[in-house]
Amino acid sequence: MTATLTVLPHAIPENREPNTSSGSYVAIVDDEESVCRAFARLLRAYSFDAQGYLSGQEFLESLSNRIPACLIVDMHLGDMNGFDVLRRIASMGMNIPAIVVTARNEPGVRREFELSSATALLSKPVRGQSLLDAIDNAMATLARRGAEDRRL
Repeated sequence: MTATLTVLPHAIPENREPNTSSGSYVAIVDDEESVCRAFARLLRAYSFDAQGYLSGQEFLESLSNRIPACLIVDMHLGDMNGFDVLRRIASMGMNIPAIVVTARNEPGVRREFELSSATALLSKPVRGQSLLDAIDNAMATLARRGAEDRRL
């Protein structure tokens, strides 16, 4: 099953403020190039620095150069699944807020999500506002964790 995502100009909320945060790099991992492009286009419209990766391995290799403030990862990738990517990130000692997207709501996906460090699970097709809200929540979660760590 192939999912497509089309972000139409009228689908971008007019009342949303552009992102002005310095930690605005968002990585998108999806083996469908059209989905990577659509997500990146939407995020750039809100001043996020978005970069797409077509495989989990390609993204993991990029971590030696740049760490995203948020990760959007597809559940079903050609080389590994989204939760495999999250486990690899954790094994590297990194804490990157993540949003998992899936085109197939299969048994066990919700359970895997609950056991993962991801902050949101979204079903394709993804509405632009839902994705933007999930990114805001993921970044706020990281900020809260950072504040708690500094208090300890």
